[in-house]
Amino acid sequence: MRIKVLLLLMFVTLCTNMFAQARLDNGDTPDIKELSTYLNSQRAMRLSSSNTYSDATYLEKIITEVQPSVYFFDGEVKTYGEKPKNLFTDLSSLTQLNHPNIQKNNVEIIIISINNNSDLNRTLDMSLFSSYKNLKYVYITSKVSINENNISTMLRNYNSAYSIYFKVDNKDTNQ
Repeated sequence: MRIKVLLLLMFVTLCTNMFAQARLDNGDTPDIKELSTYLNSQRAMRLSSSNTYSDATYLEKIITEVQPSVYFFDGEVKTYGEKPKNLFTDLSSLTQLNHPNIQKNNVEIIIISINNNSDLNRTLDMSLFSSYKNLKYVYITSKVSINENNISTMLRNYNSAYSIYFKVDNKDTNQ
């Protein structure tokens, strides 16, 4: 009986390790932050030090201020301004992200929309961003409730070169 229990424990341990390795292909643990929590913590740190500029300040600026942007939804590319810094898309359009009409050279942030619960079953393959040489941020906006664990489960080929942020915005905009 002891041998059977020992074998069962070894099998469970082996399966658990294999699952963990398969989930994050390169072994990195994704660092996913809720945007407002991150920005507030960075503001508090700036107040307590003499540093007046930070990466958080720049991130907030490119999210909240009007920037040259590319919108890519359902295979259609719309570019506004020269040298776009922002790329707006949704999960269903990600597989076509290497579309030749998308100006990739200056994109620093990709803003991905999650519109419904079924989007949570999709994957977010970070290797699709490899041709975006200046990409620093991946920002996920969601109309449904999500958290770090939901996003982590969706990730494939995680790359620590990109900072990942999210925001839940489930306000009704059809008023």
